[in-house]
Amino acid sequence: MSVEDNLLLFMHIPKTGGTTLSTIIENQYDKNVVLTGNNSMGYKAIEKSNSLMGHFTFGIHRHFSKPCTYITMMRDPIELIISSYFYIKETEVHPDHIEVNNTSLDQFVNSNEYNLNNLQTRYFCGGKTPNLDQAKEILNTHFAVVGITEMFDDSLSLMKHHLKWKNIEYERINVNNNRPSKNDIPTNIISDIKQNNTMDLELYKYAKEKLINKLDAIK
Repeated sequence: MSVEDNLLLFMHIPKTGGTTLSTIIENQYDKNVVLTGNNSMGYKAIEKSNSLMGHFTFGIHRHFSKPCTYITMMRDPIELIISSYFYIKETEVHPDHIEVNNTSLDQFVNSNEYNLNNLQTRYFCGGKTPNLDQAKEILNTHFAVVGITEMFDDSLSLMKHHLKWKNIEYERINVNNNRPSKNDIPTNIISDIKQNNTMDLELYKYAKEKLINKLDAIK
């Protein structure tokens, strides 16, 4: 069975450019499922699809009898935290909107309420306690491509190569152009983000180097 016959599992880590990637995936396959809190499809029904997308963590493949192929996107953890804060502030339907709207970025970064610290590592660890070595092993053994948001087009090219995709033209979706850049954020807040996300920073660096090596190999 070729990789095109596998069930594609897009592990969508929030605020990594995944909404844009989801629309590209939907153009590649004729049977796509987006897993949401309102989705009542059973695993047997999903198994008949070509792709499954959603904010699920690693491990969902265990529910399926057919072969699965994981992909995901990672983002600079500093950018992810900043983006999350301003996204929640501007999105009135977000469950944390009212609280975050009255919270400073400094308070948000140092709060444990929003469950964002080392979020990307936790996704690779099945949503459990983050473990850097475990996350690296899972990344190496189960993921066909781990893209990098800051290298979106390169990541897309690699996915096209490995997954035999065709048309990958796209328009950016769900992009917040009103938030300040990382360079505008006070250095003490950046330092706190780094301190709170040491595993994500290391895993992001690891994934980025791996992506660059894979790109060099197909040139």
